[in-house]
Amino acid sequence: MITTRVLTTLLSVCTTLAGASQSFAGTNNYFVHALPQDVQNQYIDKLASDGVRVMRLWVAGAYNGCVKGSQTSYVPDLEPNVIGTYDTTVLTKLDYTLSLLHAKGIKAIISPHDSNVIGGANGCDVYCKKYGNQGTFYGSSTARQQYNARLSTIFNVKSPNFSNRPWSQLSGVIMAFDIQNEPFIDAVDKLKNNDPDDWICGTAGYMKPVIGGSGIKIATGGIGGSQYCCDHEYNVLSKALYCDAIDIISVHGYMSKASDWAYFITGDKSILKTVESTGKTPTKHVMIEEWGVASSYQDGFAAQVKVLDDAGVPWMYWQVVPGLDQTQSGYSQNCGYDGFEIGLNSGKGNVASAVQAARAKSAAQDWTGYVN
Repeated sequence: MITTRVLTTLLSVCTTLAGASQSFAGTNNYFVHALPQDVQNQYIDKLASDGVRVMRLWVAGAYNGCVKGSQTSYVPDLEPNVIGTYDTTVLTKLDYTLSLLHAKGIKAIISPHDSNVIGGANGCDVYCKKYGNQGTFYGSSTARQQYNARLSTIFNVKSPNFSNRPWSQLSGVIMAFDIQNEPFIDAVDKLKNNDPDDWICGTAGYMKPVIGGSGIKIATGGIGGSQYCCDHEYNVLSKALYCDAIDIISVHGYMSKASDWAYFITGDKSILKTVESTGKTPTKHVMIEEWGVASSYQDGFAAQVKVLDDAGVPWMYWQVVPGLDQTQSGYSQNCGYDGFEIGLNSGKGNVASAVQAARAKSAAQDWTGYVN
């Protein structure tokens, strides 16, 4: 005779094996906090009505001007002039955005720094001016201490919109912090040597005691930038896979063909299978944190997102934007486009339909507690 306790246990095990949650989807937006408040409101309202569950934000300054079809206002960098001297205006701006997202049931992933500004690819910040290149930055113990201090400033900022609680305690608002956006993207030699300075796991280990107790997760942020077959596959760097402090393996990819996504998700180089093969408990979660489709690609948005949705892997597009994208009539010239944007009502991709398809699909992994 099966007792109630045994039956409950069996049901629990079966549910876990089958995946006890639905998949979900969202978008990146590195400049949303620099938009007028009414534009932010309208944009987030539309995303929420489409079913978006997560938005990835960046601790990044902004300029007065046109960005991806929208007008932004100047926001200084967190460390505008000197490493360790902070202007928290950007955190105040982001805190307001967090309040809008939370009101609509959307959680945030926050990227605390963009590695692309160290080598000058996306500008040149104070770390770029001090260290010159990523190889020097990641190999410097002084730079590591300075970066950890930056993280502490972000984690400990008191939220005016959430009863002055520090961000490190806002697990109902923030799903995860990235270690950094695309760490080591310009330090490939260090990636080939599996992060010999142990920067990735060391930084995650610094973060974990501060935020881990609250339930906020730690994500890798897309190690090395986009996955490419067959010699640039660093999102699943061994040091990250076996790092106990890391919760989410963030996959970044800009693929011309849907079959390339199948290769990395369910095919020969399945990242899901790679994560499972480590035998680590708990198993790290896999999210497509950044992906985009250019008009010149062989397969468009619909074909590519179908691979992700069919596999039950959560995704965040780069980027669903509040303004017009370059395929829409009347878009602004010289407006910071990179060609991957999809406007809210663009024919380039039916974001609402894709998001709903994600939410209707059982997730390949159990995401219970991450987005709800």
